[in-house]
Amino acid sequence: QTEYDQILVSVFGHFFGTFTLTVIISEQQERRRKSTMPNHYSICCLLATFLLSSCVQVEAEETSQQVLSSAADAAAVAADKIRSLTTSGPTRDGSGTWGDLGDLMGLLVRLPFHDAATYNVTDGGSDGCVDLDSPENNGLQEAIDLLEPIRLGTTFGSDADDGDDTASMLSRADVWALAGNVMIEAGGGPTLDYKIGRVDADTCAGQASRHVGSESTSSEEVSRLFVDRLGFTPRQVVALMGAHVLGRATTSNSGYEGKWVKNNDAFTNDYFIDLIHVPWIKQRNEDENFGRRTTWKRFNDDMFFEDEIMLQTDVDLAFQTTGGYFCSRVGGQFSQATSCPNATHAFSSHVRDFALDQEAWFEEFAVAWANLTSMTNQELSCVASGCKTPSMEQRSPTSSATREDRAFVAIACTPLILGLLLK
Repeated sequence: QTEYDQILVSVFGHFFGTFTLTVIISEQQERRRKSTMPNHYSICCLLATFLLSSCVQVEAEETSQQVLSSAADAAAVAADKIRSLTTSGPTRDGSGTWGDLGDLMGLLVRLPFHDAATYNVTDGGSDGCVDLDSPENNGLQEAIDLLEPIRLGTTFGSDADDGDDTASMLSRADVWALAGNVMIEAGGGPTLDYKIGRVDADTCAGQASRHVGSESTSSEEVSRLFVDRLGFTPRQVVALMGAHVLGRATTSNSGYEGKWVKNNDAFTNDYFIDLIHVPWIKQRNEDENFGRRTTWKRFNDDMFFEDEIMLQTDVDLAFQTTGGYFCSRVGGQFSQATSCPNATHAFSSHVRDFALDQEAWFEEFAVAWANLTSMTNQELSCVASGCKTPSMEQRSPTSSATREDRAFVAIACTPLILGLLLK
């Protein structure tokens, strides 16, 4: 429930209780006038009023207490609020500044990815800080602004309203990692691990230079970042790149325009399937803000370009586009005159594996994503069963049962009490 919903329920409960008490008191006065009221009538009136009003108010009271009880509940509440972004409003009709649902999902996965991939042992990593002055992080301010109000609603521990300085809230890094999990799972992806305990950094100036540039034409650069510095296997690197299946690139943020796959709000292995089996034609242009931009455009059987794109770093996972090869086409049916040959480096075979087997990709991705979003020197801890992404549905079975039991008692007892009143 939202805070507004809780207020409405509480107000209605008090109104209902007051109204009931007024009616009963009026009846009591009439009976007293006729000298027919039993001696136990006053006690029954108060008890009936309490049961009826508590039946209405109990859910709002329980929910309010749960939000402040623990870090686990705070994470579950935050996760549910993030999930709600995918079900209604601007995410569905495209009126959000980020675009439609697929764009939002890609945005909220990109944020924790760019946060964590700066790790280099001494600083960086999943620390709730991205260098917003770098073009590599253009557009991420939108994601931060969207998640910050949710984070500010995660106060837990002792009662913050009483000024208790032991109250806490989730870190930015914890909420960003949670948002990535929620979006991937909402898109039909694998169930992901989640822990909390990341500590936010105050500054991260210059750290965006640790990312692989989108115009990189060398798989060796990808290997230096992800394998040598971050410790991933080549298979895990390819699995992480598959997250491009969500969202799109926009000219204003990067100088590129287009989504990677047609259904960009579904976490499927279409990225790998299309990279291998769809023809992509190389195009280059000069962007006034970003300089040279190389885009591989999807080409259909009717000899027309479509809206989907691949970046140079995507294409180089599976094909050899440099090193003396003057080619302008990858994927689809091989053309002796224009097609680039298959790559032979450590990444290429895994692209084909994941194109054939989505479950194999899910399995590898889940491990790699958990490792990526845990790139921190802090000790992290689980907040949900099995260390998975939390939700309030998982957190509150006891509380829900308590509410149902209390409501049942109120409903069951009220007719008995009213029967006594009417004797």
